Amino acid sequence: MQKTGLGRGVPLLVLAACTAVAFVMVTGRSELPQRESVVIAPLVEVLTVAPGPVAVTISSRGTVRSKHDIELVSEVSGRVIEVAPEFVEGGAVLQGVALLSIDPIDYEVALSGAKAGVASAELSLAEVQVVVMRAAIDEAKAQVQASKDRLRQAEVDLQNTVIAAPFDAVIDSKRVDLGQYVQAGTALVRLLSTGSVEIRLPLLASDVSFVSYGQSADGSWPEALLTAKFGNIDTQWMARLVRLEQRVDEQTRVFYLVAEVDSPYDTRRHPRPLSVGLFVEAAIDGKPIPNAVAVPRSALYADNSVFVVEQGSLAKQKVTVLRRTQDSIIVGDGLSAGDQVVLSRLDIMVEGMPVSVAQ
Repeated sequence: MQKTGLGRGVPLLVLAACTAVAFVMVTGRSELPQRESVVIAPLVEVLTVAPGPVAVTISSRGTVRSKHDIELVSEVSGRVIEVAPEFVEGGAVLQGVALLSIDPIDYEVALSGAKAGVASAELSLAEVQVVVMRAAIDEAKAQVQASKDRLRQAEVDLQNTVIAAPFDAVIDSKRVDLGQYVQAGTALVRLLSTGSVEIRLPLLASDVSFVSYGQSADGSWPEALLTAKFGNIDTQWMARLVRLEQRVDEQTRVFYLVAEVDSPYDTRRHPRPLSVGLFVEAAIDGKPIPNAVAVPRSALYADNSVFVVEQGSLAKQKVTVLRRTQDSIIVGDGLSAGDQVVLSRLDIMVEGMPVSVAQ
């Protein structure tokens, strides 16, 4: 059966009607309002720069050691017949106190013989002078002198039977004991002086120019604060800075600044004894750096630059670092008064990035 022309035209009419309706719907729709994009500037903390003198504190550490460390040896032979109660390792002794005594009997006999020898020689000299025999007189005078020399030696030997401390000291180690026989030259005791102690404080070469040492014209000394821990308690002492050793350690490449403390065992002057062998931390007030800025170390980037805020955006600024510490850097050039150095570390930080400054 053949389709009529009317039958073929119906689908076309339907398609045309749908197209017209769609056109009217599209063209008749009002335009949607455009949404403005909003940029939220991250909040950052800043440090407002104010150049001026910046104090320098240098940290170091060291071990307390005696200023004088000597070993006493016996100058005579004999048996040790007496020792002082203080003659123990770690014992404190005062200058001139007898530490031990060696049996003096042989030296007392020798002294008596030397005195008799002098008397005999002087008598012989008097006898030959009566007969005025020149050669005999000269020989007798020589005998008198030799006898006097032996007498002086006998007196010294007798004195050396008593061994005394040459200065206030702590006994580091004793080498003999009561009843022991010693030969001349035998080591008896090692003493560490307590009149004053030293602490050698290592310094980096970059720190040397910041420290002062030695007595000034007004009699004062630069000082360091020493700290040691006893349990959970910090104890502190003040030390004077006396000298800088004029050599560099070959292995560590550091200099040594020497600090001294007088009367370290005197608890009237110190909170507690500053004992030989104690490990201490030292804080040294260095020379201030003029016209500089101290900035937290976290603000510095690897290329020696910092971010600053300029008109609400980040800008990168190169700086000259004069000194670094564990927590901060000291900047010489690159920052001006009023600059706002960014302290915050954001995940992304690029120049021109808008930021808000925390109030």
